[in-house]
Amino acid sequence: MIEDEASEPVEQQFTLTDLMQADNLVPMLDPSFVNQLGGRALDEYKIDERSREGWLETYDRVMDMAMQVRKEKTFPWPGASNVKFPLLTQAAIQFQARAYPAIIAGSNLVKGRVLGPDQDGRKRERADRVAAHMTWQFFYDMPGWEEDTDKLLLRLPIVGCVFRKCWHDSVQRKNLCETVPARDFVVNYWSPGLDKAPRYTHIQRYYPYEIEEFIRSGQWATIRYDGEDGDDPDALVEIYEQHRLIDLDGDGYPEPYVVTLNKSGEVARIVACFDADGVTVSEGEDGPVVLRIKRKQYFVKYGFIPAPDGSFYDVGFGMLLDNISASIDTIINQLIDAGTLSNMQGGFLAGGIKIRGGTMRFKPGEWKTIDGPTGAPLRDSIVPLQLPGPSPVLFNMLDLLIGAAKDITSVQDILTGSQDSQTAPTTALALIEQGQKVFTAIYKRIHRSFGEEIGIVFGLNGDHLDREQYFALTDTPMQVTQEDYQDKDLDMVPVSDPTAVADMQKMAKAQVLMMHNGDPLINQTEIRKRSFEAAGIDNIPALFKVPDPQPDPKLLLDGAKMANEREETEASIRLKDAQAASALMSAAVTAAQLGLTDDAAMFAGAARKLGVEAAEYQLEDTNGPDDQGGGMGGMEDPSGDAGVPAIPEGPGDDALLGMGAGLPEGTGGADGGAVPGGDAGGFGEPGI
Repeated sequence: MIEDEASEPVEQQFTLTDLMQADNLVPMLDPSFVNQLGGRALDEYKIDERSREGWLETYDRVMDMAMQVRKEKTFPWPGASNVKFPLLTQAAIQFQARAYPAIIAGSNLVKGRVLGPDQDGRKRERADRVAAHMTWQFFYDMPGWEEDTDKLLLRLPIVGCVFRKCWHDSVQRKNLCETVPARDFVVNYWSPGLDKAPRYTHIQRYYPYEIEEFIRSGQWATIRYDGEDGDDPDALVEIYEQHRLIDLDGDGYPEPYVVTLNKSGEVARIVACFDADGVTVSEGEDGPVVLRIKRKQYFVKYGFIPAPDGSFYDVGFGMLLDNISASIDTIINQLIDAGTLSNMQGGFLAGGIKIRGGTMRFKPGEWKTIDGPTGAPLRDSIVPLQLPGPSPVLFNMLDLLIGAAKDITSVQDILTGSQDSQTAPTTALALIEQGQKVFTAIYKRIHRSFGEEIGIVFGLNGDHLDREQYFALTDTPMQVTQEDYQDKDLDMVPVSDPTAVADMQKMAKAQVLMMHNGDPLINQTEIRKRSFEAAGIDNIPALFKVPDPQPDPKLLLDGAKMANEREETEASIRLKDAQAASALMSAAVTAAQLGLTDDAAMFAGAARKLGVEAAEYQLEDTNGPDDQGGGMGGMEDPSGDAGVPAIPEGPGDDALLGMGAGLPEGTGGADGGAVPGGDAGGFGEPGI
């Protein structure tokens, strides 16, 4: 059921999912309901416009003041002086000149803060990747963003309030941002804020061919459009984009939508301004009940100074200086007019005074003839007006007013570069800091608004970014994915520091950091990075040399421990092999004495194998790879039982498996007995 205060119920039923997925709800709704909705939207737009009529008058007057618009004066005479003192213009230019480089600080705009634990550092890597991608978007993928920011920071101090709109263009497949003047953003004057306002309207202007493109592409329903200038068929057409609440699912709770209509109330488009993440649902007795629907926000309000009366539109220098500027202009014009009259003179020409009744006015240099007796002396016939010239009192008053205006705008001489050469540097820094107090508070508001803009673009990337996107920032190819924008464990914030706007403030902070140069408790790389940033150095990462990988002391200790353990193990193995070889050799001798030639040969071969390996281990430790020693030196002259016992050489050198040592003829083993049947160096016929 669709029900509206200004219409009868319409027999149609939609779910929230149907409403969210539709590209344009106009073809889905009853035409009579759409027409009534358009009329109601137009009427409520006019209500909001009337609520800010007084503010609009001041807005126009302030813009004329900033643009130095002069109107011809007819008092006290036609063409009288009409100087507009450029106090507001000077204040706005000075503010913009300081704010622009403070907000767009170098080549980085966005930085990421990691929320929650990050043990493996992956969150930090993703935060840096997302920050680099968003910086690239603002600088290179959003046409005119930086130029619009420049204009925003110039308008802001004049009128006190400027808006930024960010949205995703489905045709260009990219995010776009544009600056919206406060005059073209209509909200009820007493609305507490965008998040609570039931409606607000963006006045847009399109050329006729652009509207025709929207209609042909299916984004808009067919509406009438004509150029506002009857003589120019291609003049801009005013279109209203109203963000408002409508109950289209018939549950009694209105949902946020965007309604696009022309000045006649014809609706071109209705689209949902919420998504599933913004719907809060609770289980009721009859099923799910919608508790709250959060409106998707596309606008960011940049405010200068909050309005003292609590109204929606903030206050700028123009409104603060409105009356003072008018007084300054009046005094200056009076001084100029007085000087003009004093220089050009004027008066009466007559022999006597006979003035007829009525008001008499003089133009500069004008002499009026009056009736008088003839024949009077010339000096008696000329009566000049008494015109003393510019008044010194007015000069003092002018100086007082200009000083008060500078106090309001913080446009002091020392801040504009006009410093007395006798002022000490420390005194100058103190004066600059004091003069920046007003600006610092304003910069914090701008910083906060820019953070909201970054949040909107972050959400748009999470909804519309391609699965993978490649980009290059500072000539370094990088890749970002839509998944990088899905988790809520990152907080993207501006790089700018609202507490350090002036270069001297930044350098003072850098000097404090450099005082900790060499401190082992301070990250030295970060100190130098921030010092370079304060000095405005570009491409800072290229300045840092990649350090050679340093070995981990723990790994070195572990390696030394393992080497020691290996040496101890190898020594133990050598000792056991040598002991085993000695035992086997003794067994071989005993077997030979007993006539067990096969066993003797087996024991001798095993003893030789173990003895050679033990000797090789010993050679590796004592001689090294370049030592010329070799052979079985490790088995000669053993001490104790650490080696193979020496066997006296005999005639049969190859008797024991060619070891180069045989058993002596007629000699015994351990007990000194003779070997039966032994010949010269053998164990009987077979030979071992």
